[in-house]
Amino acid sequence: MGIQYHQKLNYLDISVLDNCYKLTSIDIPSSISGIGNYCFHECKSLTTINIPSSITSIGCDCFYRCSSLTSMNIDNLQFISQERIFMNEPVLISCEIPDNLQIINGKNICKKDINEFIIPSSITKLGDCCFSYCSSLRSINIPATINEIGNDCFKRCSSLRSINIPTSIIKIGDDCFYGCYLLKSINIPSSITLFRRGCFYKCGCEEELKQNKRIPRDCFE
Repeated sequence: MGIQYHQKLNYLDISVLDNCYKLTSIDIPSSISGIGNYCFHECKSLTTINIPSSITSIGCDCFYRCSSLTSMNIDNLQFISQERIFMNEPVLISCEIPDNLQIINGKNICKKDINEFIIPSSITKLGDCCFSYCSSLRSINIPATINEIGNDCFKRCSSLRSINIPTSIIKIGDDCFYGCYLLKSINIPSSITLFRRGCFYKCGCEEELKQNKRIPRDCFE
């Protein structure tokens, strides 16, 4: 069984196709801009999916337990790490790699060290959950073209030790650096005007950042 969505639909909500065990293929139209958390959770017969460049957000565990998903077609593919597939611009987004995925855009997938990823200058925002749970990520350079870091962006990047935040950044999202235990120092440029809740909770430099009066207390909760 395959599905084609109505062109007026613009978002696939949380768990909308959860446990659709007869679903085998999906053609997502360019009218869709976002895919919610657990959207295709346990679609165990799903073998292939097309993700258009119109998608600017992908929720957590979107393809969790899609045990038959072996092929994906992704517009504007950027990078494939050991843990995630990065795509699109100007908002960089990513999704976890399904366990049995073998082919992307007609080619066998080639996973690379996440520390080799250079964020393109065409990117203006790091989307929600973009680098979350990239446990091997040690350092990253954020280009000056980026002005916003999304929710959960670096959540539980347990090996992250170094990051440079440019003066172009104006917003840090919810739980952005949550659980980055080895991140002992981070620069906070004056350009940042919005710090969201929990953005530095359980971060390695939490105590140091608490001395910065510009950062609200709920950033550590």
